[in-house]
Amino acid sequence: MISGQTALYGLVAHPARHSLSPKIQNQWFSEKQIDARYVAFDTQANAREVVQAIQTLGIAGVNLSMPYKQALLPLITELSSTAQLIGAINTVKNQNGYLSATSTDGAGFWQAFKRANPNQIVQQLVVLGAGGAALAVIEAAGRAGVQQVTVFKRQNATFAQVQAQLQAIGRYHDLTIEVVPYEATALMATALKTADCVVNATNIGMALTPGLPIESSLIDQIKQEAVVVDLIYAPQATAFLKKCRQRQLVCQNGLGMLIEQAALSFQFWTDQTINTTEMYQQLMEEF
Repeated sequence: MISGQTALYGLVAHPARHSLSPKIQNQWFSEKQIDARYVAFDTQANAREVVQAIQTLGIAGVNLSMPYKQALLPLITELSSTAQLIGAINTVKNQNGYLSATSTDGAGFWQAFKRANPNQIVQQLVVLGAGGAALAVIEAAGRAGVQQVTVFKRQNATFAQVQAQLQAIGRYHDLTIEVVPYEATALMATALKTADCVVNATNIGMALTPGLPIESSLIDQIKQEAVVVDLIYAPQATAFLKKCRQRQLVCQNGLGMLIEQAALSFQFWTDQTINTTEMYQQLMEEF
C-alpha cells in the first residue's frame, strides 16, 4: 500500500527499463516491511539536474548506472573512501538534502565470489579491462586478501590516467598493481598461467558486442585451478565462459555481483542487512 509516507528510491540511468533492480529492491522492502518503493528513472538529464531532482522531490536514495557514476561524484557532499579511490559511485542516500554516496560494486563482486567459491584463495588476480567496474573490483581486492593484480588495458588516451589511479589504489591498500597494454599478448599469457582468478570486465560478450575478450589461444593459458568470472550476466553464458567451460574451468557470471551489490545498497540506505539466498534462487530460475 502506497501512502503519503512512502519513501521513494530508484535507479537513474539510460537505458534503465531493462533493469532488474526494481524487482530486487521492492521485494526486499516488502520483506523488511519498509514503507518504500523503488522505480526506474530512465533519463538523459545532466548530473546537476539529477541531483536537484533528488533533493527537490525528496527521493530517499538512488542507484546510478552509466553515464552517472562519475558525473554525479563532484556534486555529492560526503563520499566514502571507496568512492574517492575509484572515482565513481553507484549508491546515493538523501537525508533532508544532505547527499552521501558510495560504490557497492567491488564489495558486491567479492561477496558473490566467496559465496560461489568459498575455498578459493585469490592471491594473484588478472583483470581484463580497466573501466569503472574493473576499478571497483580491484579496489575491493585490497580488502579481500589479494596480493597482486595484473590489469590489461587498451593503450589509448586514458592509459596514463588510469594507471596513476590504479597505482594510488595500490598504495592505499598495500597492493601490487601492474597495468599492462592489452596488446601485450606474451605478457598476458604469462599472467594467465599463474592467476588464481581471471575477471572479464570488458563489454565484449554482451548481446550488442559479441565475441571473446581474448584470443582462444590465450584462454588455453589459464591455469586449471583458476576461477574465471565474467561481469556480464546477460547473456548468462558469454562466449568467454562457454570457451572456459570447455576446458573444465570453474566459471561464474555477473548475476551474483548484481545481487550482492544491490544488497549492500539496501544496507547503505536502511541500515538493514539482507539474506540474498532467496533472490539468487529466483533470478537463477528466471534466467
